[in-house]
Amino acid sequence: MSKGFTLLELMVVIMIAAVLVAFWVPRAANLMDWIETERAARDVTTALAVGRNGAVLRSTRARITLDPDTLRIDRFGARGWEPWWRAPGPSSHGVSLVTSNPIVIFGPTGMGWGASNTTVILRRGSQAETITLSRVGRVKRW
Repeated sequence: MSKGFTLLELMVVIMIAAVLVAFWVPRAANLMDWIETERAARDVTTALAVGRNGAVLRSTRARITLDPDTLRIDRFGARGWEPWWRAPGPSSHGVSLVTSNPIVIFGPTGMGWGASNTTVILRRGSQAETITLSRVGRVKRW
């Protein structure tokens, strides 16, 4: 009675594992792109929500700056724009950022302060997320 595996059995098992890994690697890359794009979209929508709520709660204006490396929120105070909240931007997830308006300002009522809506596009690999922000402060992910 043998108490081990033959070289042929080990080679067959290794070949099967190699074939499975070869099929899994492209799917894993797409999965990682999707996960990181989702994280970046969540970070951007969180920054928009925190900025809007901060403006309403303090009855002041809040300015959200959407940069690839940093998401910043400043509130308007007695000395002008004062830093309030900072978070890493989409590039910390390896995600690129394209925005129609990199600075979003909310007024004391939560309404957008400016002329138009804002569109934010986040991309990594084959994955893309689009976030739109209306002048009334509604955020929608596509």
